[in-house]
Amino acid sequence: MYFSVNFRKKPLPPDFLRIFVCIMVSLRILCFMALSVSALTAAAGNFLDMLPPQSAVAPGYTTADSVRARMAAMPLCPLEGLWRMAGDGALVAVESYCVPELPRSRQPSTFRMVMVKSPQRHIRPGTVIGHLVSTVRPGVYEARIYTAVAERTGLDIPGEFLLTLDDDGVRLTFSRRKVRVRLNLNVMLPYMFRSMVRVRRDPRPEGLDGAIKVFPASVGQRPQKPCYL
Repeated sequence: MYFSVNFRKKPLPPDFLRIFVCIMVSLRILCFMALSVSALTAAAGNFLDMLPPQSAVAPGYTTADSVRARMAAMPLCPLEGLWRMAGDGALVAVESYCVPELPRSRQPSTFRMVMVKSPQRHIRPGTVIGHLVSTVRPGVYEARIYTAVAERTGLDIPGEFLLTLDDDGVRLTFSRRKVRVRLNLNVMLPYMFRSMVRVRRDPRPEGLDGAIKVFPASVGQRPQKPCYL
């Protein structure tokens, strides 16, 4: 005697199929967004790394009037414009810069800082000072900027900085990025030798280095120099 059993597959309910399709589509969208964000982040990081060991000279920054006229004819973000350095009075330009390796639709928010007028004669107008990229925090930018003046070659020794733009878009503060891990050799020495260890501290508080926007002037911006009658 033989028995035959027929197993019939029950069709899946339409609601289950609809939910499954929605989940798969959502996963594909999330994967695409993650890849796009990682590509933009890598592009921004590569743009900082694209700053050469020694500065180069870019065309189009011969005079401050020509730079001002070019900027006046285009829309500018709050960071873009002409800035006066608070330390030596140098005039620099900050403009958006497109990464050549990426199409326009995938361009990160990258900027270039270029010298327009320097108090030091051997630093030519158009000398690229550094590269800047925006961060997730509004008004905060990562930057790689030259920190030393090279003899007859412009600038060198790039350093990492954080630039903070105030709410009025008038002041740009420079802060040097510091290493979070610190080694204290003082606790590793006997007590009688600790008086020989000296910690060198910068007497100047943070937040004093930066620049003041010269162009375009913000509405209600106060003059940085007193006006005598």
